Amino acid sequence: MSSDRIPAKLLDHLHHGDCRELLRRLPAESIDLIVTSPPYNVGKAYEVRATLADYLARQTAVLAECRRVLRPTGSLFWQVGTYVDDVRHIPLDLKFFPIIEGLGLLLRNRIVWLRPHGLHATRKFSGRHETILWFVKRGDHKFFLDAVRVPQKYPDKKHWKGARAGQLSCDPLGKNPGDVWAFRNVRHNHEEHTVHPAQFPTDLVERIVMATTEPGDVVLDPYLGVGTVPLVCRRTGRRFVGAEIDADYVAVARQRLAGEPDEQGRFPNLQALREYAERQGLADVAAYSFTRQTGRRATTRRLARIHPEPRQLEAFVRQTEGEAAHPAYRRFRPGRGK
Repeated sequence: MSSDRIPAKLLDHLHHGDCRELLRRLPAESIDLIVTSPPYNVGKAYEVRATLADYLARQTAVLAECRRVLRPTGSLFWQVGTYVDDVRHIPLDLKFFPIIEGLGLLLRNRIVWLRPHGLHATRKFSGRHETILWFVKRGDHKFFLDAVRVPQKYPDKKHWKGARAGQLSCDPLGKNPGDVWAFRNVRHNHEEHTVHPAQFPTDLVERIVMATTEPGDVVLDPYLGVGTVPLVCRRTGRRFVGAEIDADYVAVARQRLAGEPDEQGRFPNLQALREYAERQGLADVAAYSFTRQTGRRATTRRLARIHPEPRQLEAFVRQTEGEAAHPAYRRFRPGRGK
């Protein structure tokens, strides 16, 4: 197994420091999956703003090391958004594609992650998606579709003529989720919300992990933030390696992995509190709190309103179609009056 080649002190460990230092310590072809969301260089609290050229140069060095440590059957998922300044709007996937392709990796999918909620722009259209680039080293990469199928829209639909008349016309296990995803972004009233302003949702990471790895495989997150990738690996029986330069994020990640309250009975988010209550068989969680969303009271999973990704996607489509059909939109269309 690839985990046998990785130093024990690095495996299943949250490395506090620069990811380049960690990458140099990993053996070649020892990682089964790399999944991360690097800094976007837009001046958030956890990054140092640099010129776009300098930023891409640093990222190229990190990606070269990622390619070195990736196994021949492994995958790299690089989730990025947009670089912006006073005028320019540059989708970072356009910049990263030639860099990663130049390292000899092959693009397998360009996944669009719909984000129905976000900041509202006043001098351009509001951004409502980000991109996940999936690269592999060669054609025999690992991929397990059955592990990530989603419900069919018409599960009982049958062939009405021909040799297969009366038989189901779709796979009863579910359908391929496609390359447009609608996982809800982790903000404000999301139960996973912590101190990080741009946090991975666990269900998005779980789809990637389940589709491209097997139990016991090693997953690397060079920018692990508050530990969503390690958390998913722990839940699904994978091993993990990761680095984070921010000490506060590392502390949150460690508490999420521990799943226990601190000395004051606080959890890093509502999700961790609810999972603790389930493990302990607690029906009353009034004695506990969580460090974000302080205006909300602690509740058990029984009161959670969590919708699966296909439902989020359907809601987004309904919303978009509804906007086009709205009377205000029709009123201002050409030929429809002033």
